[in-house]
Amino acid sequence: MSSFRRTLTLAALAAGLSTVPAAAQTAMPADSLAYARQLTNWFFAGEIDSIVAHLDSSGQGIDAEVVWQKRLDELTARVGVETEVLEEKFAKRNGNTQYWRTSRFSDFTEEPVTFRWAFNKAGKIIGVGMNPQSKAPPIDPD
Repeated sequence: MSSFRRTLTLAALAAGLSTVPAAAQTAMPADSLAYARQLTNWFFAGEIDSIVAHLDSSGQGIDAEVVWQKRLDELTARVGVETEVLEEKFAKRNGNTQYWRTSRFSDFTEEPVTFRWAFNKAGKIIGVGMNPQSKAPPIDPD
């Protein structure tokens, strides 16, 4: 285990977050806060295999784990690690349910960052995004 991944895992454990593998978890709907939090915790802890297990079929290619590890590495290189969750909510964007988590990060002090999961109707991950809070994309009108 890399020292980076070990640090994230230890931070997750210290915060009381679950590190139970995805296979041991019960499937939940895309609008479940517990499900969205668990995915985020796995991602931030470097549990990439757990994320890949929850991707829709189009995202589960041969190098899915490599792609998702690269996304995590890019995230932490740009903003560091999450230090405080400010807001969590669900929104509709492009007709899909999205979980939006706005947080402060250790290496990006200009403003909070919004991390997003996009789900299909079955609750599988179909996308991920991250922007400074002021540059978050528009949501669907009610």
